[in-house]
Amino acid sequence: MNRDWRVSGLLVQLPLPEHINERAVCNAIAPEKDVDGFHIVNIGKLCLDQRSMVPATPAAVWEIIKRAGIETVGKNVLVAGRSKNVGMPIAMLLHTDRNHERPGGDATVTIAHRCTPRERLEELTSLADIIIAADLSVGNDTRND
Repeated sequence: MNRDWRVSGLLVQLPLPEHINERAVCNAIAPEKDVDGFHIVNIGKLCLDQRSMVPATPAAVWEIIKRAGIETVGKNVLVAGRSKNVGMPIAMLLHTDRNHERPGGDATVTIAHRCTPRERLEELTSLADIIIAADLSVGNDTRND
């Protein structure tokens, strides 16, 4: 399918069964056909502010922010969630330089995750100008309760 000109994009439905190597499957897709942006080349390009495939949900969040006219430059943004397909790409899009090849939001981004203590999450939330909930389990880790 990578070489088939009739196929313009491929999507790996995650999660995969435990016996299948997720990274190997994602990297087997040609980067230019990787519609989720999970290939290591696309992840690297995202980190380097280069044009690449961006996972659909982060791309949609970024598009909503832009279309709504929400100013991100210099703002404190809290991204609750660090998943490779939602939280991390959203954080990357928001913190990168707006003058680069793939313009970003020039925001100061903090990432909270399931191990962020509730008290710290409350503090980070109070400091944030913008909050993006990429994972609703953040702050709900009850192991320390």
